[in-house]
Amino acid sequence: MQDRLGPINSKSVVVIIGGGPAGSSCAIRLKRICAAQKICPRIIVYENKRFEKKSYYNQCLGVLSPPIEAILESQLEIPFPSYIVQKVINGYYIHSDHRTLKLPGEHEPSYACRRVEFDNYLFQKARKLGVETIPARATEIDFSPEGVMVYSESNNIKADVVVGAFGLDDGMAETFGRLTSYRQPDFLFSVVTKIHVGESALQDFGQYLHAFLPLSLPHVEFGAMTPKGNHLTCNIAGKHVDAEMMDRLLQLPVVKGNLPDDIDEILRHLYYFKGKFPTLPAKSFYGNRFVMVGDAAGLNRPFKGKGINSAIITGIRAADTMVRVGISKRAFEAYRSDCCELTDDIPYGKALRFFANLAKRWGFMGGVLEVAETEPALRTVLFNIVSGHETYKKTWSEAGRFRFFVRITLKVLGRRFRRPKKSDKR
Repeated sequence: MQDRLGPINSKSVVVIIGGGPAGSSCAIRLKRICAAQKICPRIIVYENKRFEKKSYYNQCLGVLSPPIEAILESQLEIPFPSYIVQKVINGYYIHSDHRTLKLPGEHEPSYACRRVEFDNYLFQKARKLGVETIPARATEIDFSPEGVMVYSESNNIKADVVVGAFGLDDGMAETFGRLTSYRQPDFLFSVVTKIHVGESALQDFGQYLHAFLPLSLPHVEFGAMTPKGNHLTCNIAGKHVDAEMMDRLLQLPVVKGNLPDDIDEILRHLYYFKGKFPTLPAKSFYGNRFVMVGDAAGLNRPFKGKGINSAIITGIRAADTMVRVGISKRAFEAYRSDCCELTDDIPYGKALRFFANLAKRWGFMGGVLEVAETEPALRTVLFNIVSGHETYKKTWSEAGRFRFFVRITLKVLGRRFRRPKKSDKR
């Protein structure tokens, strides 16, 4: 008799809770590889949002970073949806309170889009491949030796395995946490707003993403302003960020200097949205008959960035494991191993995040940006931190590891505490 927790087959039922990039990518990949093996399991996605109406707001900035095109075309076998691109991001500006560093793009560009349009694109591709979709919220689950009962607002389905693609939804995280050893990943809050500055101001802003690291707002780890089709998207992130901190960020001279002169009137009519994103992996993000993907797994970069790529990659890796290895906790060890490109990067990202936050907290960020103007290696580090084009592991290695940061720290300290020259005193 075949092991019930072995690889899925034509009699298997797979339920995916969540139809965002992680859930839809998992469903698409399952359909592709199962068709290649001539098996036809039942694949069901629960998603209560109506992506096609494009009526909900996602706090993700909606920046698609390389190698997103290669991932979609080679692993999901679908074309990159170039028609949803609103702006091509050709480079970055990093701002401290009193200094700015320009980082022109040296690699492939990133693409700013409306996130709901990208979600809808993947979701509709899954549906066209024959994935069943249920427009309802999953509400509860029950585990038994024979399977998993998934309850929802519309129906109940008994599955062989459940894929958690529900992001950082507190309700589903609590449900899994009550029945398994799964625990929601650590996260930061994010506040997002749209600023409609007009076509002329958008052209003046250009095709650069602006990152802000303000010492004057200690609870804001970073802020960002991204050009879109007819507006700028601005966000802040941190453990304790709120609407008041967004108000304060938008009043900073370094921020207002990149906005039109009549911005005060525009700022009085903004709507804010609040969300969160993971900074570390979840505890026990897989077990017998369940596996988490995307934000629910927390296999993201420690800095915000490439969350969409990570979601798609984890969805693909989970699908591969279910077909190739199985649906037991032991089988999903292969999933964890296959995600090593993400998990191996975490300690390096934590180290770089520590140095960046330390420089900001001690008021050294301006000095770091000043040194970067003459230090190509430091510019590369900063570019990779903001853009996510390279892994933190590679960035750390290319920078020369700890010795590099000691040398940069000494340079920054030297410039901050140097004795003023006679010419400086005049």
